[in-house]
Amino acid sequence: MRKTIIILSFALFLPVILLARTGNLNRDWYKNWHVGTNGGINIFTTEIKKDFSRVSMDMNPKPNGMFSLHLDKIFNNNFGVGIEFEKNFFAGDKTFPNKINWLVYGSRFNNENSTFISHPVYFRTNTSTWFVNFHYNFTNFKDEYDEYLDFNLYVKAGIGFTSIGVELGYKNPAHYIDTYLPNPLYEKGQGIHSFKDMYGTFHIGTGLNYYLSPRFSLNAELSLLFVSNDYLDGIHNYEATIMPNNQVILNRQEAYAFIPELKIGISYHFNWFKRKLNESIWGQSYEEFRNKFYHRKKKTNKNEEPTLEGM
Repeated sequence: MRKTIIILSFALFLPVILLARTGNLNRDWYKNWHVGTNGGINIFTTEIKKDFSRVSMDMNPKPNGMFSLHLDKIFNNNFGVGIEFEKNFFAGDKTFPNKINWLVYGSRFNNENSTFISHPVYFRTNTSTWFVNFHYNFTNFKDEYDEYLDFNLYVKAGIGFTSIGVELGYKNPAHYIDTYLPNPLYEKGQGIHSFKDMYGTFHIGTGLNYYLSPRFSLNAELSLLFVSNDYLDGIHNYEATIMPNNQVILNRQEAYAFIPELKIGISYHFNWFKRKLNESIWGQSYEEFRNKFYHRKKKTNKNEEPTLEGM
């Protein structure tokens, strides 16, 4: 955990330290910010062992929902950095969990007081993630007249940490009576999450921006989320070894959760304040807000060459 904290702190402050040494950031730190929100669906597809030797999935997840909030700063070279909060929800079930080693052989569910019986089970999970993001915005697309359109692509990557709340149980409450097991079978991290329940997280993605105006833009994004945790589906991963005397030895198998996400969102672009350009007895003039990715064409006559506004 100490290594995770050091890495995240380094990733958070390194861009600020490096960029603060440039005159551009000192002069233009208040320019070219945007704040926005995204919503969409996620599909918890699989778990990958941390040595990448095997892919597995004990439960059957279903597509579910997510949302995020972000604040970003774009620099003159089209690179940007920002922070993002993301909330994900996962759910699924297993009709025949008789091959899930943790349930079938684990002492938590099989002891002198209770015995796991293979009945349909479910899981419900929610995660809260904070990211430090780095992104690059490509130059806008052009039309057949070599004029800029109000579309551009971007790529991004980010690292952070995730807190997890999970619940696993029988789908039919009557089975708790038959097995003498607690209801739910397993629960962790619900309510306020403790720091020890936080796990390293990484995501990468690409998307398309459409600029409605200098101030507002829409976006669509496809991203992949990796969480260094093996029980997002409510199941701790174990390999079972059956000894000659029928004793079963369980070995914990750490894994990464792999989650594709499809998002759509809206952003508001702004400067933190208007810089005063000059002042005289006739009045004051202030710097106008400009968005370098917004290019709206002026209406022209047929005999006039088209021009661009807002370059």
